Formats: sequence, C-alpha cells, structure tokens
Amino acid sequence: MLPANLISALQVLTRSDRPLISASKDAPQSAAQQLQVGQRLQGQVQSEVSQGLFKVQVAGSSLQMRLPGNIKGGDTIELEVVTVQPRITFSIAASTNPLPTADKISSSARMLSDLANLPMERPVVQQAGGKAVFAAEQVQQMDTKQLAGSLRDAIGKSGLFYESHQAQWVRGERSTGQLLEEPQNQLMKMNAGALSGENQSVKSQLAESNSAQLTKGSADTALLAAKNAADSGLSVNKQLLPLVQQQLHTLENHHLAWSGQVWPKQEMLWEIKGEQQPNSYDPDSRQWSTELELSLPNLGDVRARLVLTPKGLQMSLRAAETGTVDLFTQSAPNLRMSMAEANIALTSLAVEKAEYE
Repeated sequence: MLPANLISALQVLTRSDRPLISASKDAPQSAAQQLQVGQRLQGQVQSEVSQGLFKVQVAGSSLQMRLPGNIKGGDTIELEVVTVQPRITFSIAASTNPLPTADKISSSARMLSDLANLPMERPVVQQAGGKAVFAAEQVQQMDTKQLAGSLRDAIGKSGLFYESHQAQWVRGERSTGQLLEEPQNQLMKMNAGALSGENQSVKSQLAESNSAQLTKGSADTALLAAKNAADSGLSVNKQLLPLVQQQLHTLENHHLAWSGQVWPKQEMLWEIKGEQQPNSYDPDSRQWSTELELSLPNLGDVRARLVLTPKGLQMSLRAAETGTVDLFTQSAPNLRMSMAEANIALTSLAVEKAEYE
C-alpha cells in the first residue's frame, strides 16, 4: 500500500497515469534552451540503445531517455515538459502504444522514484504568501503561547501535511475553509478559475476527489484517486512540483526546514528533525529536535536548539555577540524557573559563543 503522502504526488503529477521520464545527463544544452515548462510536443522514437533506453527525436534534438516497456522504435509519443533544469524531464501524455494497466501502476511508482531523486528545487518551505506570522501591532505585546500556536499553524498550512488534513476533513475535524487555505487548493482554485468562471465550485470538486483518494485500499485505489483528480478538469500548476518533492523528502528523512517572517521584517529559519535512536528496534522511535536561527536587531545572530528526550528538554543557546552570551548566561536561572512553572523538565542548558558566516 502506498503511504498516504504519496497519494498527493499521484494526484498532482499523474495525468491519466502518465509516467515521468528524464533525458540523459549529457543532453545538449541547446535542447533545454528551446523547451519551456508545460510545453507539449511530439517525440519520434528512433531506436533502442540498450534495454529500456531509447534515442528519441524531440524538437530537432536527439535525446536518450528510458521509456516504458510497451514503447518500441518507430513509435510516436506526445510529451509534456515538466522540468528543463537541472535535467530535462517529460511526462508522456499519449503514445501510439497505450500502457496496459499493470504498466501504468509501475510507471507511476517509477515516476515518484524519479521525482524523489531529482535535486530539490526549494529545500526550505517558505511562509505562504510571504506574510508575517505576527502582525506589527502584536509585536509589542507578544504572547509566547500565541506565537507558538501561530508557528504551528504556519507549518500546518504549508501543504506538507495536506493528506492527513484531508483525512481530518472527512472525519469532520477540519473545516473546508481550513483545507482551502493550503497551497494545493489555492493553486487549484486559481487554475479552476482560469479554465472557466462557470465551472463547478472548487469546494465540490475537492469533495469529489478527496472522497475517492481517501478510500482505503491498495496502490490501485491511489491510482484511481489520481485519475479522478485528473478527470475533474483541474489543471496542475507546476509550482506544486517543489512542494511534492518536499513532501517526499520529509516523509523519507523526517526533516523539514521552514523560512519566513515571525513578525514584519524579522526573518527566521526553523528546522525540525526526527532521528532514529541508536540500538532502537522500533522504526517509529525517534528523538525530535528543533532549531531556530534569527538575526535580531539588539541581540545579533542567535541560534536556539531544543531536543526532546524521555527525561525532559535539552536546550542550547548560541550567539555571535559576546554581550548576548553574557545576557543569556545571567538570565539562565530565570529561564529554568519559567520552565519549571510550565512543568517542563529542563535537563540541560548550554550557552556558548558561536561564529556565523
């Protein structure tokens, strides 16, 4: 059974179960310069270079690419450009030899594998809309609990956890309005509006595709969900490709990085990691840590790292300015007291000076 997070990748990238194929690394640079993302063109399969590797004539250039097993020399295939950098990548929109059902499933699996192996276009998740987590008038009277909740919402609305939020939506635990705030639906709404102002509402289209793709079952069910999404008439915005890559990366590595403004003109980099514990036989047993990096107007460059352990919280504070290190050291007893009042066991606290580039 496919992990739930991969259903989104199928929905976004699999249009009528298209496989994703890449040109060889040594493809002529002139070929990339002639192509544009979203462009459709025909390819003439010339000959098979080796098992599964074919020479294909595309837009006046001869490219080598691995094609599904049903393709043979002399076939004509209709291609859509997915990426041109760092490697030319196409999806097969149609061919003179349609894929049998079994090959469609394996092609989709290969597509996800290829996508996961492509270099990350944007390794850091950006705050949606470039808006600050806190408005300007809130900064002077900042409530730390409210800040924590706002940061949680920023991650929650990033689109990385879209599938789990869909499941909550089906169970009535999340409203349609909340789901529509996430990037996947913002882009779907834009595309649907561009196609026709008279189309069925985004809400009803979302309900139909979600009901299909949240049905429990095997990989066939996931592919059916993807096909239903494609048949709904919503075009796929290529801006979703980096987001799907980030989903695959987060699923595989248990690591995400977020960047945005916590309040106007104050940028922050935030990382969350889950690391497998040594000598642990439980694959779901992980030690979670989070790290914040800011450049503050009065304190300078500051980095805070928090590690959650069964015994409590480990914290380390690093600053580039000597005065900031001294201030952190003097304030350490108050920090310990505040943690104790919040019933958080602070098992270790380290303050040190660090150099930043």
